[in-house]
Amino acid sequence: MRAYKSAVFALVAFTIGAMPAGAQDLKPVEVTPYVGFGSAGASPVGTAVTFPVTSRLSVETDVAYRRGEGNINALSSSISLVYFFPRVGRLASYVVGGVGLAQYGAPVFSPNGGPPIGTQSRLAMTVNAGGGLKMAMNEKLDLRTDARWFKSFGREGSEQFRVAQGISFDVGKR
Repeated sequence: MRAYKSAVFALVAFTIGAMPAGAQDLKPVEVTPYVGFGSAGASPVGTAVTFPVTSRLSVETDVAYRRGEGNINALSSSISLVYFFPRVGRLASYVVGGVGLAQYGAPVFSPNGGPPIGTQSRLAMTVNAGGGLKMAMNEKLDLRTDARWFKSFGREGSEQFRVAQGISFDVGKR
């Protein structure tokens, strides 16, 4: 838990330190519903909301759903920093990294041993890192492809990889 608090503090401090000193032409907030595929345990559907901090740096919140181990309805949530590289034509590439929490199903065993008799929902801290591309379709819509690695910690910690495809749309004025 101490590592989680340190990571959150570092993320907040970095974000505040990167805030613009004066008025800049910031992008509007973007919402990106997505579908993905990847390794076992990766979330196949979710929504990301991206808040611009500077012209190149954004803070992104993400909520995702998957059918977890033992058929539990597993949710995950994360907060990440997104750094955009200079745009090349209609393409903008980016790198991303962050922290979050994810539900997973832990097997429950009988006191007598044997195979699992059920599944209990548990919560784990996660980190993520990756990158992607955004291609402008028009002034309000972007096609977004995102690839990320996820690592969860705890007794049943695991690693996943996910590639997601979504359509980003602006909320507010540009």
